[in-house]
Amino acid sequence: MKPNTDASFKGRYRGRTALMFASMAGVVAFTACDAFNPAFLDVLGPSVVAPRGPDSAGHVVIAFRNDATFDERVLDSLVAAGLDEALLTDQTLRPRVRLLLRITFVDQNTLDVEFNDGSSTVIDPLVDPRDFPDLLQTPQNNLVVQCDVARVDLLTLPSVFVPTAFEITRIDPGDENTPPFRVRNQIIPAQFEQLQLDTVDQFGNTVVLRNINTRDAPAPAISPNCGSVVTLTLSGQLSLPFERNFVGVDLPGVLITDLARLAASPGRFRLTVGIR
Repeated sequence: MKPNTDASFKGRYRGRTALMFASMAGVVAFTACDAFNPAFLDVLGPSVVAPRGPDSAGHVVIAFRNDATFDERVLDSLVAAGLDEALLTDQTLRPRVRLLLRITFVDQNTLDVEFNDGSSTVIDPLVDPRDFPDLLQTPQNNLVVQCDVARVDLLTLPSVFVPTAFEITRIDPGDENTPPFRVRNQIIPAQFEQLQLDTVDQFGNTVVLRNINTRDAPAPAISPNCGSVVTLTLSGQLSLPFERNFVGVDLPGVLITDLARLAASPGRFRLTVGIR
């Protein structure tokens, strides 16, 4: 697992006054309206209240859809550590994800905003949630801006919260009288971890599998029409490799020599940007 290098996730709003409404449930609504925006309903489902108002076509909706899931083995290990067993049957459970995007308007002013979505309660019982104030933020997964949008870009790849500590170990060789033995090398704590693109060679061939294939890296949304919905969708699964400890229990971890599994933590994902 890679150390957390993501220090840029601070909600920032600058450059212009933009119209924005966001709620805990990710619901965007205007008052004084007679009709729903069907594109927004198609993207986020019929349970979501759509943007409304006499001038709804004069705005652009930007929405984050978190379709990522947890690997069952990760949830099993957390339940074994004391987390509520109901997690195993919760089909709506999603990893906590945050992403920072920039909206550039036609006059070249910009608006930077952080989206965050997913569970804030899936965390190792031994970890104090107060150590992660980002988990306590009110979820925000959509906003509405004036329609003079030139482009929508991600400033960085998303960060996914890894809810448990992760151990990297090495095996020191023994001699003819002493068998090989394991030595703990490094403990990576529960943390937000920024996803990484696969490493490719000069011909575009994948050299190291990491978290996102280069073909699945998001392209910017360019010049969405008034009334459009720009949707950023993250799919995939938060997963960790496991290693057996001295007493025969499988715990999140990896041998330091297992470079492939180390690089692929915390899972494989795909990020798409669409305009409706």
